[in-house]
Amino acid sequence: MKILKDDKYQFILQAARAEFISKGFKNSSMRNVARNADVGLSNIYNYFKNKDEIFSVIVMPAKKDLFRFITRQHTEEGVDFNSMSALGHSEDAIEEYIDLIYKYKEEYRLLLYQSEGSSFSNFRDSLTDHMTQISYTYMELIKKYHPNANEVSCFFFHTLASWMTSILGEIVTHDLSRKKIRIFFDEYFRYGTAGWRELIGI
Repeated sequence: MKILKDDKYQFILQAARAEFISKGFKNSSMRNVARNADVGLSNIYNYFKNKDEIFSVIVMPAKKDLFRFITRQHTEEGVDFNSMSALGHSEDAIEEYIDLIYKYKEEYRLLLYQSEGSSFSNFRDSLTDHMTQISYTYMELIKKYHPNANEVSCFFFHTLASWMTSILGEIVTHDLSRKKIRIFFDEYFRYGTAGWRELIGI
């Protein structure tokens, strides 16, 4: 990618983001992006190799921040062993997650539902796989502090991760206020914590 020192780069990104949000990756038109950015179509390729690279620049920060958040919350420093919730999240972590959702709501909607044809078309599976692997780390930490904890099957972790991916999708496709999202997480973690304690025998 060749970044030139002028405003056209940002104009192209803004126009492309609006086009992707409106039509999804597959149906977006670079001609529309060029027109809305007030640049020539050929000029776009002075900045980006292709449509997929523009899409990547727009959605990659959302993906990286989400994966970093999930990983950090399942290190020994991030896990709240007092709550023993299904994913170990503390109250502060839940607020941070809501902040991420608010910051990148459109980007997560693009990644989950409108990325067909792009290099991010497998985002749903990659997020589920990442959370599944992180769940193993969480279980190892539980075993460290609670050696008699019951084992949990790999398929359960995979199904829980898939459910969490679907929950993210439901949140970003509904017009929920921050308060309503917070109420949902309060309900979810009360529900999940009781089941998790029963499952692992703590």
